Amino acid sequence: MNCAYSTPAAPDGDPKNAEADLKLHLSKRAVFLIALAVVLPASPSCGSGDGPGDGDAVRLERTAWLGSAEGWGLLGFPADGGPLTYRSAETFESPTWAPPELERVARAWPGDGVIWLQFGDSRIGRYDYATGHLLSIEGFERTELGVALGVRGLLIAADSRALELVAEGEVWSLALGGRLQRLVPVGDGRVIAVVEVGSESELLVVEPPSEEPLGRRLVGRVEDLAVTPAGERLYYLGEGDLEEGGSDLAVHGLSLPDLAEVEALALPQPGRAVAVTPSGHRVYVSAGASLQVFDRVRDEKVRSVPLPGEASALRFSVNGAHLMARLAGQDQVVVLQVGVDSVLGVIPARWDERLPAALPGGRLIVQQGDALVLYDAARLVELARAEQQDGRLWLAVEWQPPRPRTELAQRSVRRAAERAGELPQPLRAEDEAGDPEAGAAGGYYAVVSAARERSGVENLVSWLRSVGYPGTVDRHEDVMGVVWYRAMVGPYPERGLAEEAARSLTARYGYKPWILTVESEAAARPDSVEAADDEGAGAARRPLAARGRRGSGSWGGGERGYADATD
Repeated sequence: MNCAYSTPAAPDGDPKNAEADLKLHLSKRAVFLIALAVVLPASPSCGSGDGPGDGDAVRLERTAWLGSAEGWGLLGFPADGGPLTYRSAETFESPTWAPPELERVARAWPGDGVIWLQFGDSRIGRYDYATGHLLSIEGFERTELGVALGVRGLLIAADSRALELVAEGEVWSLALGGRLQRLVPVGDGRVIAVVEVGSESELLVVEPPSEEPLGRRLVGRVEDLAVTPAGERLYYLGEGDLEEGGSDLAVHGLSLPDLAEVEALALPQPGRAVAVTPSGHRVYVSAGASLQVFDRVRDEKVRSVPLPGEASALRFSVNGAHLMARLAGQDQVVVLQVGVDSVLGVIPARWDERLPAALPGGRLIVQQGDALVLYDAARLVELARAEQQDGRLWLAVEWQPPRPRTELAQRSVRRAAERAGELPQPLRAEDEAGDPEAGAAGGYYAVVSAARERSGVENLVSWLRSVGYPGTVDRHEDVMGVVWYRAMVGPYPERGLAEEAARSLTARYGYKPWILTVESEAAARPDSVEAADDEGAGAARRPLAARGRRGSGSWGGGERGYADATD
């Protein structure tokens, strides 16, 4: 494609004719630019000189269809029991909220607005994260394979030879003719089951409460499979030809739900992994050290994209802007920009059922050792990192926790008493959070959060006290006359005790408190305050020149006699 075009020379002759010719030229140019905008996305990049089959696409720094990460985050379910945690996909911060406490969680399956949980005992729970409601259903053995059918139920295979529906008031089961290998949701309550039958694999389309499969097909060993978002087509890769026992050099397309073969896309080498874009327009197949890209609308191969190695698994971002490819036998993930199909880079990451996850707004979340790492997916620049002290099952959700409410913050006195012995003891013990107008007593505090609305901070402090922390509310007016209310834990006689409380809040609930020293009234000296607060709630007036760390929300600066002993 020739990407250059020249501007025509100025028209000669009569000025009126010249003006008319100029208007005609501008009109034609407008039509040309509109046509160019339509053609360019499907054309090779300008200046490359290569066709679409070379895989040498240019990198786009920013795209208009990345969306926003607002409202997206990670829910962390405790593998050893404890509070639920949440991290924002925008900043990785944990918001101010009253998280519920759960027992030990062994497995988790996301549904439509709910999470299905396998607890350490014989119970399976349906957790509605929007309302905080947990429904427990008993009498089910622990299972490794399961798929959520939305709010309706959870399909499991406890003994790997039969399917069973976990639902409230609904009983259903289906015996399988072999050992279950995989479950893949199709939509509308349908599920693809891959069953090992001797040396072959059988594909079944099941839909509870139907007693018979909607479709059944015997194929060779299945290496991988993917279903289109609309649920009308299934693509699978075989390990070998069913009749001849040779290599299977095709990705097979089957119609759903009858599983009739409708197409076979040729591959240069045996396929290892397959994925369909969230739009359903393209199919990506890992074959050798390359990705084969097929356009379902045009019914043709688009290009071959070279990779630094063979990919054993593929996963798209939620909005289809990025594709992640796991390098076989390595904890390395290749990130590609979909559309132009250019390789953005390779990052270290552990691969499991849910992570890495690429979310709207160009956010990429991966696991590296015991840490969660947030990347800018377009530039592969690390934005934030969170060290994890306990094992958790992380699931990406389009949801944000609500602000804490007093009724959610009330916990049993017994639980608070049990934990009181585990936490550092403050200088004073009060039954109430104290009067913010009276000012904080001298000592060391762990400042959890701050806001301009007093009710929200009081709710947070009420919850902190209910789980055993000596929470208190402190009022502060900055130099601009803005009043802030801070949720603090303390006071403690030693800085080390306040730091211990801060570490406990971080480990249990994901907060990032900062340490504040409040001098006693006798020790406070008016001339010790120097710099003014020039950032509103983002800076503090204090004798020390160092800035304090920010908590999980906006916070007010210190006041006369306050010192930040964090740095």
